[in-house]
Amino acid sequence: MWRKATAACLVLAPIALAISTGIDPALGDDQGYGVYRDNPGATQWHALLLHWAWVLFVPGFLGLLAPIRRRGAVLAMISWVAVVFGLVTFAALMSADFALLSLEQLGLTDEQLTAWDARMADLTWSVVGWQQFGILGWAVSLFLTPIAAARARVINWWTAGLALAGTALYFLFAISPVPLNITGPVVLVVAYGMAAWQLLNVRPAPDELNVFGTFRHRAGLVCMIAAPLSFAVGMATVPPGSPSPGAILEHPVLGQASAFFLHLAWVLFIPAVLTLAARGRRVTRIAGAFTVLGLINFSGLMFGDYLDLAARQALGNEIADRASETLGGYPLFSLGWVLPGMLLALLGLIVVAVSAAVDKVVRWWVPALVGLGLAAFFLLGLGPLGVVGPVLLLAGFGAAAVARRTEPAFARRTEPAFA
Repeated sequence: MWRKATAACLVLAPIALAISTGIDPALGDDQGYGVYRDNPGATQWHALLLHWAWVLFVPGFLGLLAPIRRRGAVLAMISWVAVVFGLVTFAALMSADFALLSLEQLGLTDEQLTAWDARMADLTWSVVGWQQFGILGWAVSLFLTPIAAARARVINWWTAGLALAGTALYFLFAISPVPLNITGPVVLVVAYGMAAWQLLNVRPAPDELNVFGTFRHRAGLVCMIAAPLSFAVGMATVPPGSPSPGAILEHPVLGQASAFFLHLAWVLFIPAVLTLAARGRRVTRIAGAFTVLGLINFSGLMFGDYLDLAARQALGNEIADRASETLGGYPLFSLGWVLPGMLLALLGLIVVAVSAAVDKVVRWWVPALVGLGLAAFFLLGLGPLGVVGPVLLLAGFGAAAVARRTEPAFARRTEPAFA
């Protein structure tokens, strides 16, 4: 099942990339302000499809790496980190297009928009923790994943070379006029279509030590602890007076730190959920897959705090409030990003825990604690009491980590798993 899901993602991701690149309204020499304002429909579809392209590449790449055992394990480990932390973070940056569109549609001058851009460039947490780290992880994952898969003989070198060529073409011509700009994505569609076919037919050597599988398993156990801890830090650093818009203006450093650690928490839950679901039956694994998609989307919403802070600092509360209302009125953003992010992530964490308990992977107090933790997150709100939810999640996922830690002989497991 994991291989089929991976194969589907490997095909759909570059298709979404090709479509989003082809309909980008800001191509060629026309890169100034006002392009988005004149093309609101194309801008929204471009941003949403581009976001979903990188979202789908995450499970696609993780599944492509999953059959790797000893051969190519070091490359796979580096790529795995780049995909989970870097590519997921990069997918969040597409929300900046929606934010810029909402500001342009308010009729702001080029000077005001430039001031907002400049303020974003001065937010250290945003630049270092999101933009630089996201772009680095994005580049490393796109280039290193096919190399690692080819090194481990999951795919052949011709397929890897075609994927690298498509990536290079995309890097060079992504904002060139059509049809030059879609040459890279089209090559990627062919390359990863071939990779998907080869993945469905690969069989690892049964006696090869599963070095990479052991790494993923141990990383998942660590993330079961680290995710709720990061969640607790994010809640503890929420600016006093939140959710009042003025709170983040009075405490901008706390606001930036809180958004980063909350984002990191949802990212860390990705390998935690995959590790928890890996030993479950079909329903548990399906729930885990949808939860991962939700977590990727939900983690990206935290970048909106930086976009909002920059708008308030550069343009004032009134304009920032109007832009926020405009942004919330975009159906593609609300239904294509916000809703699946919140619904699949938060509900999915509970469903995966319950299903894992049904499959006897964990004891029943694990889903009980997870459910109580998320209920506390909603009911207690922000402030000092907000850490109660993360602490309950820590207890639940900590118990799950202990249960998964005692599983024997994982390192010689012959069947590759998505997690």
